[in-house]
Amino acid sequence: MGKVLSILIGLVFIALGVVAIVYGPSWQEAVVRFLQGGAVILALVVGLALLALGLSDLRAGAEEPPAVAAPPAAESGAADQPSAEAESGGSEQQ
Repeated sequence: MGKVLSILIGLVFIALGVVAIVYGPSWQEAVVRFLQGGAVILALVVGLALLALGLSDLRAGAEEPPAVAAPPAAESGAADQPSAEAESGGSEQQ
């Protein structure tokens, strides 16, 4: 019941906002100025976050290579392939 109530209250607030915009005083200019200010603040916050991320990457330095290198592909592949005798089932030995 709580979820349905919260949805209904949300719809009521949305409807009140739409009615206030349509029938209320002319405040489109104030809304545009608010959105312009918000865009400037957003740009500043994103810029600061990217600056902090870049500085932390510089401070961390280069990553070290892995301690154990993987064996070359040619050496590891030869040991994994079965021999011709194993594939034939060993019938030549009988």
